[in-house]
Amino acid sequence: MNFLQKPSVEIYEPQQDRDDPRVKNIIRPASSDQMPEIGIMGVPFDKAVLLGGGRAGARLAPDAVRKALKKYGTFNIEQKIDISDLKISDFGDVEVTEDIEETHKRVTASVSTLLNKGIFPVVIGGGHDISTGTIRALSEFHSREIGGINIDAHFDVRRIIDNRITSGTPFRKLLDTGLLNGENLVEMGAHDNLNSRIYYDFLISKKVEVFTLSQASSGISLIMEKALKIAGSNTRSVFVSIDIDSVAQCFAPGSSSPDAWGFDPEQIRELAFLAGASKKVELLDIVEINPEFDVDDRTARLGASIIISFLNGFKMRKSG
Repeated sequence: MNFLQKPSVEIYEPQQDRDDPRVKNIIRPASSDQMPEIGIMGVPFDKAVLLGGGRAGARLAPDAVRKALKKYGTFNIEQKIDISDLKISDFGDVEVTEDIEETHKRVTASVSTLLNKGIFPVVIGGGHDISTGTIRALSEFHSREIGGINIDAHFDVRRIIDNRITSGTPFRKLLDTGLLNGENLVEMGAHDNLNSRIYYDFLISKKVEVFTLSQASSGISLIMEKALKIAGSNTRSVFVSIDIDSVAQCFAPGSSSPDAWGFDPEQIRELAFLAGASKKVELLDIVEINPEFDVDDRTARLGASIIISFLNGFKMRKSG
């Protein structure tokens, strides 16, 4: 069934200056005749964030990031990469409901539609619980032979008690249901006193690799190379999930659960670029951006910049 609806904000605008192509000129509505390589999708949903004690507002992120994407050009002067020939479509937003599990099923169905058409899904949440739906789609598409990297200040492996699904439970559910093998999951960016010893021990028991913020920050390229190797070992596909709370609050104030420490913009953009450049990666989601608490659209712009960095990497992937 089709659970996608037209977004409130449309990215696409016709090009006005032939000498200055912009991202807004290449991301077309899905209804156009273009057969895209990449499909953008929003999930305006934060009910599970509230149930987990987070701040309301992540449901507003898809449109905030769409607005921010309009401000970027298609040429990266630092890396001399031009993405103007990428075929990208905006498939709109998943029509969500008050039922968390039903919403996740709709996310799975929508992402599956793109995967079955050979389109790379870039999904903008919403709370991190939506990864239950996005990753389930990738896992089912590849007969559960997948791995992944969760870039996050938190492990998000809280127990599901009395069927209470929150934004802190997605990777517990994916591991417990066998949709994801612990040996092919990497948790990257956790730090300080934000995660319990019990959850850490749970991950270790599942043979999950944990790279702390300090470890990752000591060498982004090397750690990401290791993470992709772990996630891709004996698997057919890899996902990358980026929670904006992995970035320090001074750079990303608009987060569901911010913290003073975290990655800086250069580091998180490099991680996104390397994800885009890896041929094994077939799904990206970015979650927990919260426009209600943003300052001068700083976090929405960072989210858009992360997507642009991924697209730069994707262009490198295509060119070998």
